[in-house]
Amino acid sequence: MTLIDISPALNPSIAVFPGDSPLTREVLLDLRNDDNLTLSTLRSTVHVGSHLDAPSHYDVDGITAAVILIQTLKKN
Repeated sequence: MTLIDISPALNPSIAVFPGDSPLTREVLLDLRNDDNLTLSTLRSTVHVGSHLDAPSHYDVDGITAAVILIQTLKKN
């Protein structure tokens, strides 16, 4: 089975639902500042990008990723 990733590239300008948290990166240590490594924290909503379980966000009985079989996404 071939899987095709349709996820958009994540960057600070990616759209989020109004009122949701934007993607941010905080650099804690940086090699360019003579630190021993580059270390960062990413912050994001879990809804950034594309995801399968969108129906569960709008419908109490909507499907979730937990019940979607990967085989149902396969193009015949």
